[in-house]
Amino acid sequence: MMDIAIYSLVDDMVSKAGTEGVVEYWLRVGESYAERMGKEAYVGWPAFNVAMKDGRTSLTVEGDVNVQTDLAITDKDGDVIGYVYALKTCPIAPTMARFISRIGPIPDSDTDVADSYNNRVRDSAVSNYCITHQKFREVAANNITVAKQALECLHLANKGMTGEVKMVQENLSRINVDERHIKSILRSASCVFALIVKGKSAGEEIID
Repeated sequence: MMDIAIYSLVDDMVSKAGTEGVVEYWLRVGESYAERMGKEAYVGWPAFNVAMKDGRTSLTVEGDVNVQTDLAITDKDGDVIGYVYALKTCPIAPTMARFISRIGPIPDSDTDVADSYNNRVRDSAVSNYCITHQKFREVAANNITVAKQALECLHLANKGMTGEVKMVQENLSRINVDERHIKSILRSASCVFALIVKGKSAGEEIID
């Protein structure tokens, strides 16, 4: 019943507020949820990555995250400024799977809201629930410091229930990672994202 209720809620929200209104609502939900998690500080990347592996940071409340230790991101001086991470399973995936198996296809409102977000904000959602999850990671990352440096989250790619893949090319370019490598990670993951020192990119510094 809860699975049905979740999608009935989205249908109702779209009928009353339109797809743009639902997008704004999910963005507020993700931001509010992340702010409640509080701030975190780590002495360095090794300590932070151990916390990620052990599920002890706000960025692992969605599920198990694999640290791609072979994908360290370095600046022009060769210093590590971030890593690539992969969420094993989307937290909404079990709900979607149960809905499809017991009720039928996911309602069109899910795609309509995702399309609204993709057209107006960033082409990175394969479901309307991606909006909340991605906003959550962005805000949560801003509340984390590694070696006293603030972080930011760059969404790289995610995979839908039907196998649809979204790639954020500008973020891939920023960390200088080939999309073929990211696609190989997606074979056993739902979402792939990078965490880097705020204001940096691979090989150079970004000036705000």
